[in-house]
Amino acid sequence: MTVRPLTRILTVALVLVSAFAAWSWFRPYEWQSDPAARFKIKQVRVIRDHSNYWVDVSLKGANHDLEKRVHLESADGRLLEPADTGLSGEDGKGITDLWFRFWLDARDFNGPLKLRLNDGRLMVRSGSGAPVMESGESKVLNSNSW
Repeated sequence: MTVRPLTRILTVALVLVSAFAAWSWFRPYEWQSDPAARFKIKQVRVIRDHSNYWVDVSLKGANHDLEKRVHLESADGRLLEPADTGLSGEDGKGITDLWFRFWLDARDFNGPLKLRLNDGRLMVRSGSGAPVMESGESKVLNSNSW
C-alpha cells in the first residue's frame, strides 16, 4: 500500500523536474528585447584571460544596418567597441546572425552591460561584479541574469 503514494510522489517530482528543464532550455535570453535593435541575444560566452575577460555575444535577427556602429555600454557609461565581428545570413534574407567579441576589464563588470545595436539596446547582463573564473576558463550563459 505504501508503494503507490511513493510512486505518485516520484511521478510528480519527475514531471516538475522535466518542466523546469524544458523551461530552462527554451526560455529566451532576454524576456523583452528592444524591437529597435532588430536582433535578439541567443547566448553569451565569457572567457577569462588572466585579469581581463573576452565577452562573445551571439545574436539572431534580421536587417542589421552596417552603417551604424555597435557598442557595449558599461554601467559607468563607457562605450566599448567590438574587438572582432562576425556576420552571416541566407540568400535573400540579408544578415541574420551576428557575433561580437569585446575585451573587458574587471571594472567593466560593476553593473549592467547593454549592447547598442541598430537603433536599440539589448541587455547583455543585468548583474554586477566580475565573474569568478580561473584564467582560461569559459562559461556559456543563456540568460542575462549573471
